[in-house]
Amino acid sequence: MRRGLIILALLGGISSAHPLLNLNTSEKLVYEVLESSTKSRYYQNTIRPYSYYQALFMLDSPQYVKEYMNASSKPGFFLKPLNSITFNFFYTNEEYFILENAEGTLLRKGLNLYTYLDGYLSLGRRSVIYYAFRYYTNKVTNKFQIHKLYWKIKLSKFSFEVGKDSAHLGPGEYALYLSSNAEPFPMIKFQTEEPLKFLGDWNFVFIRGWLKDKRRDRDNPNILALRVTWKPFEWIELGATRTSMYGGEGRPGYKLTEYPKLILGTEENIPGSKYNTDGYGAIDISLFLPAYKIFPAIKTFKIYYQDSGADITAWWQKEDKGEFKPPFGFQFLDKGIVAGALIRTERNIFRFEYVYVSRDHYIHHYYNKDGYTYKGMSLGFPYGRNLQFFMFKHRHFFSEKTSFEYKLAFLKQPNRYANKSMKRYYLRLSGEHRFKKFILGGFLRVDYVNNYDVDPSPVQFNITDKNKTFMTIGTSISWRF
Repeated sequence: MRRGLIILALLGGISSAHPLLNLNTSEKLVYEVLESSTKSRYYQNTIRPYSYYQALFMLDSPQYVKEYMNASSKPGFFLKPLNSITFNFFYTNEEYFILENAEGTLLRKGLNLYTYLDGYLSLGRRSVIYYAFRYYTNKVTNKFQIHKLYWKIKLSKFSFEVGKDSAHLGPGEYALYLSSNAEPFPMIKFQTEEPLKFLGDWNFVFIRGWLKDKRRDRDNPNILALRVTWKPFEWIELGATRTSMYGGEGRPGYKLTEYPKLILGTEENIPGSKYNTDGYGAIDISLFLPAYKIFPAIKTFKIYYQDSGADITAWWQKEDKGEFKPPFGFQFLDKGIVAGALIRTERNIFRFEYVYVSRDHYIHHYYNKDGYTYKGMSLGFPYGRNLQFFMFKHRHFFSEKTSFEYKLAFLKQPNRYANKSMKRYYLRLSGEHRFKKFILGGFLRVDYVNNYDVDPSPVQFNITDKNKTFMTIGTSISWRF
């Protein structure tokens, strides 16, 4: 009861959704406010989506996001058939244009309309069913689909979820091995809703997913994902991520008792082995620095770094038995890197991020055409493999209801082992204004591309001598009930 009263006091009039509901990973502004919050240092930041219960405790500036946190604050047994309606209109002059980390939003040349409707069924405080429908149309596609549908229950400090959903694992704007870039997929998920206490706070998530997809290599592969985080002190978060794409047409499946062997990758690099899968691993660190002691205007200053690999040398692997690579006993090969900084002042959020992905990421001899993708879109970093990427962005809040953001980015791909590389520069402008229960948004992105890649796949390239300029504009309106 006391904790519930604290929540209500913090929210200052916000009516929160069912505490178990997932805060959709597509709510980018809300996640920016949460991650840069002065309270975020006390909680894990790198397993998304957060539940509303977790999100409410992280908020230090609820006035910036309260229209997003709608619905009943006292979950009982009831149906909220319509929680929100959102209309997104876009125009682009590029043949294929992917909105980064937008849960499978692919624009085709010309006009595009995306419509979302969602609601939920509350089954008491410990159980909820959520659904979201999506309709989209452009010159190529006219489709209505169940975008998300899951049932989630809480058991002590843990939750169990089954259905269709998204996940984003790892630090920063972009996740290397499981992000919200591709469309939600069917999954079973088991995770902590509250940290486990042992020399600090521990959280984990385990996902077993089904990628129902007609592909050019092997149809309908599966995916396993595990992430563990540890906060020994409030100023540091350590994390480890492991994912594996496996199975599909012509490949074996696995019993539950075989999952540990699959996750550890003990026979991942043995030719012909049943356990030879498309596996990835990463470790990362996030540090909250006390910059406010020197510069009082800075509320949050966080730096983060993730080191990863599409291959590994490790003492527990069969082919590397006896090898110990200091300091942890393993060494990543075919590396990927994410490094960045996040700074928050009273009305500003700044982020810089650098991403490097090696040539052999997201491609495997069993999955050598579509690779580590789902329905043509990367499951990890949005632009795929063999690249360098630099990004800087700044969001300013003019008032509690209005904010504006600009983003500058540079992409080089292929980055290595290629006769010719594409270089893409872009400027993105976006903003939003909230009026009562309505959220209005605008979007403009201008891309200049040197040596355009005409292959839309994130893992295959066809670099030309053509230089091109593209413009994408959009507007959105969301009604929160």
